[in-house]
Amino acid sequence: MILPRNPDREAGPVWVSPGVPTFAVVGKVNMGKSAVLATLLEEDDDAIIRISAEPGETTRCQRLSLVLDGIERLRFIDTPGFQQPIEALRAIRALAADPARGPGPETLAAFVDRYRDSNEFVDECRLLAPLIEGAGVLYVVDPDVRLHDAFIAEIEILRLSAGPRLAVLNPHHRETEVRPGRHAEAWRTELGKSFNLVRTFDAFAARFTARRELLAALNRIDERDHDHLNATIALLDAEWQQRREEAAERIQAFLRAALTLREQADYADGELPEAARRAAIAEAGRRYYARIAELERDAANALLDLYRHRHTRAATAAAPVGEGLDLAHDETWRRFGLTRRQLTFAGVAVGAGAGVSVDAGTLGHTLGLGTLIGGGVGGALAYFKGDALPTLNVSLGRPGALVGGGRRITLGPPKNPNFAWILLDSVLIRYRAIIERTHAARDVGELAAGAADGARRKAGAIVHRLDSDRQKRLARWFRAVAKSRGSEERDAEARAVIEATLAEIEARPEP
Repeated sequence: MILPRNPDREAGPVWVSPGVPTFAVVGKVNMGKSAVLATLLEEDDDAIIRISAEPGETTRCQRLSLVLDGIERLRFIDTPGFQQPIEALRAIRALAADPARGPGPETLAAFVDRYRDSNEFVDECRLLAPLIEGAGVLYVVDPDVRLHDAFIAEIEILRLSAGPRLAVLNPHHRETEVRPGRHAEAWRTELGKSFNLVRTFDAFAARFTARRELLAALNRIDERDHDHLNATIALLDAEWQQRREEAAERIQAFLRAALTLREQADYADGELPEAARRAAIAEAGRRYYARIAELERDAANALLDLYRHRHTRAATAAAPVGEGLDLAHDETWRRFGLTRRQLTFAGVAVGAGAGVSVDAGTLGHTLGLGTLIGGGVGGALAYFKGDALPTLNVSLGRPGALVGGGRRITLGPPKNPNFAWILLDSVLIRYRAIIERTHAARDVGELAAGAADGARRKAGAIVHRLDSDRQKRLARWFRAVAKSRGSEERDAEARAVIEATLAEIEARPEP
């Protein structure tokens, strides 16, 4: 019988290259293959890796690579899901050269050769093509889905490949799931018969350590790539350390810019000089707080770019400031998405002990995708209690100093010494939100909902966890910056404290 030709036949690309460990990412539709790849490779572009609830998003094989230092270190092939695994297994068994011995790797090649030009088993032929070339298998399953005959057929087909095989349990956390993970043991038992290793990897919650561990697991299933994969992990660690150092530098640059910010306004000495002065102060104040918000937003965007969240932006919504912003009014807090349990500092002795007492009931509220930076005037500014923003230092120029007469007024920074600590805590909270956000997360609402729950509100502030030595070092730096007496040594000392704090934030388990 002549099988009908497949008019959509692929040209037959080469999937496996010498010196580059390659793994085909395989699984039934909607089991999370693309989500695992997006998080593993830090790719949040839907045009490259599409994360969708619609079945069958991946219809062809797609090559995706882990590139470090400009060199391709690992290659993954995103494959279409199995469509007819039971029928395909039956056809593969029928092609076995020795029915008594059963099918093997050569039978998979015969199956693809037999059906690749037809309209039968189109997806199965596509996903098996990299395996025939020698690619390993990364098989992704959802442990909350019941193990049934079609999955067992998939596992048996993949067992016939000659390459290394790693199975990944990727939980989906469905809200309708009565007992999450109740099928996990059945999956582990079945997968253990055919795969070198079985690992759990939550693509929507995995931080750097989980990504690293999954990549390291590839090193334990095929000794031939041992040295290459060891070198890859070392490069990955070095790159992450470099990112952390750059993040500390950018946070420090934001703090320096905010703590040295000044805004000016001119006014004329006329018949009502006091009214003119108040109007000038109000105008300079509006510009000052708007600029603080911009600096905070820009710092968050720089951190987002650093951690490759290219399609997530921090935004500052338009909101009144100064006299138009009543922080004592509940409606203001609701507009910001905050509670009135604010972050406060008591008895901050700038320079000596910098003892800090914190009400950690704030937080999560400002971490929505489009509003990573607080709401309106910058996350830090929302932390102040009272019916006004922090009072700014005011400097008045001498009368008649301006051409045509009048005075120049200069505002900033705030008199409140806690301002520096609040700025630091605000940007550290943004940092935590960024490193907790995986590249598989594409839904705007998911991050905001997760950040607003009670557990995260209790996790709250960060600076109150700093030990006294770090507080002292930062307090000295804050004071030096405010007085324009910075030094390279003190800058380096403060940057080291920030970097160590970032490392602790990364290592801290989920609340």
